[in-house]
Amino acid sequence: MSILRRFSSLQWKLAASYVVVILVTVLVVEGLVILAAHWLDTRMTATWTSESALDRAEHLAQLATDPWTSDSPAQLARALDRPLNVQSIVREALMRGDLPHWDTEARVIVGAQGRVLVSNQPQRYPMDSLFIEPGLPEAETLVAQALAEGVIASRLAEEPHVFVAAIPVADHEGRRLGAVYYREPVPDASQSLLSRLRAPLLAANALLLPCMIPLGLVFGFVTAFGFTRRLRRLTEASNALAGGDLGRRVHDTSGDEIGQLARQFNAMAGQLEADTTELRELADHNAQLALKAQRLAALEERHRLARELHDGVKQYLFGVNLATAAALNLLEDDPAGARAKLLEARNLSRQAQAELMALLNELRPAGLDERGLVPALTDYVATFEEREGVTVQWHTPAEVSLPLAQEQALFRVAQEALTNVARHADATRVTVELEATPEAVVLQVADDGKGFDPGSNQSGPTMGLQGMRERLAALGGELTVDAAPGRGTRLVASLPHPADTGKDKPSG
Repeated sequence: MSILRRFSSLQWKLAASYVVVILVTVLVVEGLVILAAHWLDTRMTATWTSESALDRAEHLAQLATDPWTSDSPAQLARALDRPLNVQSIVREALMRGDLPHWDTEARVIVGAQGRVLVSNQPQRYPMDSLFIEPGLPEAETLVAQALAEGVIASRLAEEPHVFVAAIPVADHEGRRLGAVYYREPVPDASQSLLSRLRAPLLAANALLLPCMIPLGLVFGFVTAFGFTRRLRRLTEASNALAGGDLGRRVHDTSGDEIGQLARQFNAMAGQLEADTTELRELADHNAQLALKAQRLAALEERHRLARELHDGVKQYLFGVNLATAAALNLLEDDPAGARAKLLEARNLSRQAQAELMALLNELRPAGLDERGLVPALTDYVATFEEREGVTVQWHTPAEVSLPLAQEQALFRVAQEALTNVARHADATRVTVELEATPEAVVLQVADDGKGFDPGSNQSGPTMGLQGMRERLAALGGELTVDAAPGRGTRLVASLPHPADTGKDKPSG
């Protein structure tokens, strides 16, 4: 697999593509050259052969004119055996090659009556017989036209595999003597120039193609080396960027696509580095704000506890002090009065103790961490009902599973709401209801007390409502207050239900 992975690299792919391109290009060009050479050779051979046939026929007619005029059959026969002066140098060069078919040419002298006077093939064209050329009707037509009166032009035609020519012959006075018939076969394509060059071409291919393969590989590796090195730099830089090295850059000044990609990478890395720096600064700033908010919350909580101690426990203790002092003064003269003052001091001390217990529960709700929201609220509602003498109707599901932060927020809201009922509402009945849905957890506290105006700026329940709102808003919740003087108060606190219902509680 490692070997296959190595050959699948870009450098090997480019090298292989260069080799394939070189081989295909050479073969295609060579094929086109062969086709063009074959077409030119065929056309030129046909042209040269036809011109040669007509030249030979006309030369033969010139050689036969004088013996024909002198009426010397012997000289006429010898004229057929004389070499013909072909003016086509190329054709003569071809004839000197291995083209044995040129020796099968036919030379026939036909009299004015259409009879054969002499020929170089007496068996095919018997003397004093009518001229016929079986299988070549065009040849017979040419001879007949050449024998016609008034015809002086030479005639040439191409029959299958042969060229035929008929030359009219007349004496010096213009009398028609007859015609010279000449036939020459078309050269066999297997003996053409291309066929003789086929073997050298194949040998050249056998030598060149093995040299082209390593040449293409070397050229491909040299060409691909620069591309792969630049791409490798981009890959290393991107891996470093993914690993957290935001200062990594790629130095590539080329104007091609890889250079453009490198510059885009540098721009992206610079923007990411700037964004990361800004986020870190923002996170530090948020941490400082959170620390300040925590300090302010602690300070506000201390102020609230001081106010609660001053308004509640301190007043009770002050009453205890006054009652015990009065009891001491009445102890000798009025024991019954002293006893009454001591009982008053005991009641005041109990109330102070209950107030302190309420404050302690607010600081750390008893059992909330270990038992959950529903049991803790159940105990607190029962304690409130017993301490304040107010009837409480408590409705809750069997279990509500929330993170600890949300449970604490709802517990504090319930404490604050019931504390406001005890201090300000003068209520005789309170309804507390906890409801959980897939979207939210809702806590409702309603009383039948004297109510108040939520829009007033007076101290009292309105200051507690502001604390509830802030506590719920920090967790994405909200508080709704429905109250009016003389008709009670209804508080609805809702928190969004988290996707993960696991409780964020400390272990142990």
